[in-house]
Amino acid sequence: MWVDMLLVDVNSGKCTSVVEARLLRFWEARNVKRSGELMWVDMLLDPLT
Repeated sequence: MWVDMLLVDVNSGKCTSVVEARLLRFWEARNVKRSGELMWVDMLLDPLT
């Protein structure tokens, strides 16, 4: 099961849940026209269940 989660769906504060997963891939997109400003980060996670 794949779950898409947007940053607007994330709340600040204490977390009562723990997620254990392996990081399979990590992509980082930077804007070279704006001195390398970070635009987004994509992560592909594999649950450890």
